[in-house]
Amino acid sequence: MELMNMDVSETPKKGQNDSQTESENTISQYQDTAYNSQDFPAQKPRQEKGFLRRMMTSGKPFSFSQTTDSITVYGLDDMTPTIMAEEEKSSKPMYWTEIQLIGESLSGWSQLYFLIVGIAKMCLMGLLPLCYAIFLLGLFIGKSGVVAGWNDGYADIFMGITLYGTLPCLIIYVHFLLLNAGYFFVAPFLRSKRVFELNRTTGMVTLFKKNKPYFTHPFIEFDCVLMSSPTQQGFLNYSLTLIHRYRDYSVGVPISGSMGANHKVIEYLRFWNMVQRYMDISQPLPDILVLEPARQRDPTTIAYDKEHNRKSRYWRDMTDEEFKQKMDEIDKDQKNTPATGKPIDIFKGPDSTARQKHNRKKKK
Repeated sequence: MELMNMDVSETPKKGQNDSQTESENTISQYQDTAYNSQDFPAQKPRQEKGFLRRMMTSGKPFSFSQTTDSITVYGLDDMTPTIMAEEEKSSKPMYWTEIQLIGESLSGWSQLYFLIVGIAKMCLMGLLPLCYAIFLLGLFIGKSGVVAGWNDGYADIFMGITLYGTLPCLIIYVHFLLLNAGYFFVAPFLRSKRVFELNRTTGMVTLFKKNKPYFTHPFIEFDCVLMSSPTQQGFLNYSLTLIHRYRDYSVGVPISGSMGANHKVIEYLRFWNMVQRYMDISQPLPDILVLEPARQRDPTTIAYDKEHNRKSRYWRDMTDEEFKQKMDEIDKDQKNTPATGKPIDIFKGPDSTARQKHNRKKKK
């Protein structure tokens, strides 16, 4: 992916508050457990697979590999520069930063809430205007006239539609808009549930159950498997899952939720390439819009951007139309390029030549 030129030491724009500026100037620190593709201990052989493990790993395995600039545009194109600008103004932390990638899902109550909001919006946009149109049509074409018709029961119909239809739907939808804009606190039972966390600074992968950690293990101890299941229409739904290599857990870590389930296999491989690059502290962060603000807080990425004179607001200074055009160009250009680099044999450890080169860089 091409990088544009600009000084990386750009000062924050006006309108950003002091806390945001302080956060932007905080450089993350890597821990000894962080994943480094140039320096990691050789992994133990896999254990014998039981029936449950064979079922869980029956999909297409994706091996560890040297990463490239390859990205999947699917799921990333939902975050536009306009939306990103609003997210930066918000005090709510991003789901993907230089420290962690967080996966969340809706709770049962929140799913019900959004269903009710959807019904309210549908009524406000379609059903209720139709009811008012029918009401007015009946009122004006009535033989007794408008005034007599209003006094002859039409007033009760109007009040009934307004009080028991329009007003409740309006309250529900306005509440949703204000909640979405950050004017209300989210009720505890409406908050999303944390599903997983990939932590770049610690190198750990955590799966959550009921918002509490279920297990935590180093990233390199997981096998990545592309699961597939047929739909009623005969298509395949895909899910990229991390399966712990040395424990017989009954569940894995579903990391591809943001992508959706109906893309080509190579797109999930590109997503796996992105995840590996994100977790690998020897590599800069994936060059995508959602991670652009985080680039100036990650040590490896700071050095990379300075060396390559990368424009610090390359993505964020685009218009939405320019962003869409660029994503389309990336998608087109990548069709003839590999999704990942050379495979890494994690059971033998990193390539000795690559390790020596990495060690020389560290000494400089």
